[in-house]
Amino acid sequence: MANLALYNLIIHNLLQSNLNSVLMFHCWHLPALLPLGQLFSHNLIFSQYVNLNQSNEHLANFSKTYLDSELNKLGVFLDLNCEQSNYITNQSSQAQLYTQDFHWLIYDKAGNMNRFEELFVRANLSINADVTYVKEEQYSKHESLFTLYDVYNPGSQLGGQLNITIDQSIKCNRTKCELNQYLSELYKRTRLHQRMDLSGVTFRQVALVTVKPLSVGEEKLLEFLNSEENVHMDWPSRLGYRHNLHLQELLRFNLTYIWRNLWSVNDTQGGAVGVMIDGNVELSTTAFVLSSQRMRHIFPTMEVSQFRSICIFRTPHNAGIKAGVFLEPFKFSVWLVFVVTLILAGILLWLTFRLEHRWMQHCMQYIPSLLSSLLISFGAACIQSSHLIPSSTGGRLAFIALMMTSFLMYNYYTSIVVSTLLGSPVRSNIKTMQQLADSSLDVGFETISFTKTYLNSSPRADIRALVKRKVDGHDPKKIWMSVDEGVLRARDQPGFVFVSEASNLYTFIEKYYLPHEICELNEIMFRPESNVYMMVHKKSTYKELLKQIHVRMLETGIIQKHKLFYTKAKLHCFANNYVINVGMEYAAPLFIGLLLSYIASMITLILELGWAYFGRRQSQRLPTAE
Repeated sequence: MANLALYNLIIHNLLQSNLNSVLMFHCWHLPALLPLGQLFSHNLIFSQYVNLNQSNEHLANFSKTYLDSELNKLGVFLDLNCEQSNYITNQSSQAQLYTQDFHWLIYDKAGNMNRFEELFVRANLSINADVTYVKEEQYSKHESLFTLYDVYNPGSQLGGQLNITIDQSIKCNRTKCELNQYLSELYKRTRLHQRMDLSGVTFRQVALVTVKPLSVGEEKLLEFLNSEENVHMDWPSRLGYRHNLHLQELLRFNLTYIWRNLWSVNDTQGGAVGVMIDGNVELSTTAFVLSSQRMRHIFPTMEVSQFRSICIFRTPHNAGIKAGVFLEPFKFSVWLVFVVTLILAGILLWLTFRLEHRWMQHCMQYIPSLLSSLLISFGAACIQSSHLIPSSTGGRLAFIALMMTSFLMYNYYTSIVVSTLLGSPVRSNIKTMQQLADSSLDVGFETISFTKTYLNSSPRADIRALVKRKVDGHDPKKIWMSVDEGVLRARDQPGFVFVSEASNLYTFIEKYYLPHEICELNEIMFRPESNVYMMVHKKSTYKELLKQIHVRMLETGIIQKHKLFYTKAKLHCFANNYVINVGMEYAAPLFIGLLLSYIASMITLILELGWAYFGRRQSQRLPTAE
């Protein structure tokens, strides 16, 4: 006889879970299934039936045959009263099917809780298992009362214990179901929130330490990770370790450690990455950079910081003569108009002197030449006074106009030149890795496996050019060095380029560099900036729980606090601490111009003396000829 109350409970439970597909493991006769099929059809629920009265041979690969689905979630009904139900539960446990991907509704008409516990106490249940145990009681002649229990294990393979919590009771009759009463407070929270207590579970955590030998022992290594000194050393691992301490405080799990001394051998193998990808740990102290290969195996729960590899160097003093700075304040058209104005002003002064000498009394005893007038005009442009000035009021007004124009031009010009020369340090024109590869600058790298791997495997053309011209064929001892050595060499040898991780570099730069030396540094991105993420295995049953906890830590500012403590995002250059030193690259054009002017003057003087001497010789010969 068909149990219509149970059928309505199945429909009610599937609709409450927003499921439209279900697999039925049953041992009922075919005529009894007809009303259930009609209910499924009426509610647009796709159903498939597996009769457990068959032999084990027909059920041998039921997980692949029936449960290997591309659906996001599949409902599964199992009648524990069937003879083969034990086989289904055991095989499902071995195939790890008690996860969030399957909604299990396990019906026990007999209500034998002891038998259910024996079946599931060692089952491979997970913290995200969606398993509901149902007991039926006769409520009246045509009604049944079903009691629902939430079933999960916080970590069956990690020391967790089976948890069966009563949830609610539902009253069903031949036509419908309705909630009878809530029997606990589970309905007030989501499934993950009610399972946040992981007491008794022991997580495996891979811990990365590269600056200390692993042979010093776990106690010393944990002391290093907890230390707040030299926070730049292994900062990704120490930052992640602090995050995981907060996770442990919230979820109350225990920890065992697997120690590694490198991130990875390649993108997905070896080191801490390899342990995580192999699924041998639940947590990692260090955050990782994402890649397409890694995303196939691991799941990012939260971005915690940025990873930047940069090249630093001071501009070499022989970076080239910068004569353009003295011409940059004005465009060519402005310079041309200003020169023409000075020439016209010189001619006007010369005409004024001639008119005053002819028509006015008490004027100068001689008339300045045109060249002298032009020199007076040029001197006015340089804010230089003149001992020759017009005597007439109109001439003096013209001279005042010339001085005012020159004063405004001079102040604007000098303000731009001074701000350019003294306002900021000299910057290199090298801005990209390709320009660095084409330059004559020497390059050094921090001795870390990540940089070596990137140089050997990067497909970028500029990196290949850098390796060919700066790495291949050079002495490795001069290329690979510690951070201390590289930072000091970049300070003492302008033009030497050192490559390392930015946060680590900044710590040593602030330690060894003077404020004005920090302002002189140039930076080039060695590789694109990447975010680093806390990771779990892609198939981890804890990934959603850990992701929610990390989001809560982000909202409360814990992640930002740790990020600011362990990493440095930039260097600070304070203008009032900058020592003003104008280098030869700017001063050389002035000295060269002065030297050329003296040479031109000497040549002109020699020509003038020669011309005068030639003139005297000619004048001495004329009387003799007569």
